[in-house]
Amino acid sequence: MRGHSVIDAAIEGAVLRLRPIMMTTLVATLGLLPAAMLRAIGSDSQRPFAIVIVGGLMVAMLMNIFLLPTLYVWVAGDQDVLPTPEADFEESA
Repeated sequence: MRGHSVIDAAIEGAVLRLRPIMMTTLVATLGLLPAAMLRAIGSDSQRPFAIVIVGGLMVAMLMNIFLLPTLYVWVAGDQDVLPTPEADFEESA
């Protein structure tokens, strides 16, 4: 984000992405939870896929919110400087 330090930009980017990532994970998990918990006839093929997808969504959510911003700050380092904001640029609230 223009005009911010690398650490501030990584934190703000993670915060901005929190709601869409959480909503996607929640909707997909709630939709697949019955298939993951079912033990009826025919569930022997659906249940493993649902469990893998739900687990993958949880891991992806944690990676996007915690791991990727941390790695970005670690790789970027102090030598990388974000450009200054443009004069006519106004942030929308």
